[in-house]
Amino acid sequence: MSKSFRYSFALGALAGAAAFGSLALPAPAALDMADGPRRVVTTLPLSACNDAAKAALTEVFTGAQELGSGTGEWQAFGAGDTANGSTSAAAIHCYPLDKGFVATFTCAAQVPPYPDSAATICTKLSTSFDAKTGSQAMLPSGSGRR
Repeated sequence: MSKSFRYSFALGALAGAAAFGSLALPAPAALDMADGPRRVVTTLPLSACNDAAKAALTEVFTGAQELGSGTGEWQAFGAGDTANGSTSAAAIHCYPLDKGFVATFTCAAQVPPYPDSAATICTKLSTSFDAKTGSQAMLPSGSGRR
């Protein structure tokens, strides 16, 4: 009976050591999401927003697609790799106003392995978007982070 007890105790101690030892291992990646700045433009047509959204997403990522013809909802994914697939994505939505449009930015990244945070991706997108539409027409009207 004492051999059985010693064996059980040793097995339990080994399992406990393995469990506590695994706490020192690196944590898995986290999904980082951010809302970028919202842009209100009253001097350009909605088509300018769509053109700038497609161009900005293509500049930051390797391509962009509209989610249905004429929806004004543009998305792009970062290049994938064999181990993780795509680890970043972003969307720009263009909403019509009476005179102009509103553009919103949403970004996501799996950190690590993606090197940039979602907020950094949104900053790159909004900077590229502003350059394509003319920054003097851009009026930031809010930003946030999820």
